[in-house]
Amino acid sequence: MMEKLYLIARIADTRVALRSRAINSVVTVGIPVEVPAAPPHVAGLFALRSRVFTLIDPHVVIGLPPVPAAPGQRVIVVDVADHGYALLADAIEDVCFIEAPETRVAGRLLPGWARVAEGMIEHEGASLLVVDPAHFITLPVQKAA
Repeated sequence: MMEKLYLIARIADTRVALRSRAINSVVTVGIPVEVPAAPPHVAGLFALRSRVFTLIDPHVVIGLPPVPAAPGQRVIVVDVADHGYALLADAIEDVCFIEAPETRVAGRLLPGWARVAEGMIEHEGASLLVVDPAHFITLPVQKAA
């Protein structure tokens, strides 16, 4: 049976659903340590329970200006390829079971969202974008003009 538990969050003013199996935890972080010469979507590093996590700014991934991490910011901790990452989120709304099936994305998305979205799901009368955290971390290589 397909796992139907999702974390609902707001990222760049868009309500998204992340499959629970992709998520390690939701934590509050302090100010991250900046990483010189890091790619623009890397907001810094922080330590949690004796592990170092790379903080990812999803705004940059979808083509928006960066949003600095505020003290006490809540982040979504995920493991991708055996490394710990955390996604900055505007808000963490809920963790809930959603019985509706995931469907293909209806309509056109901005290119940045199209890269991270895997589908749509209906929940309490709203359509949520189903996103995979791994897509925020592994960015396509930009070809030099």
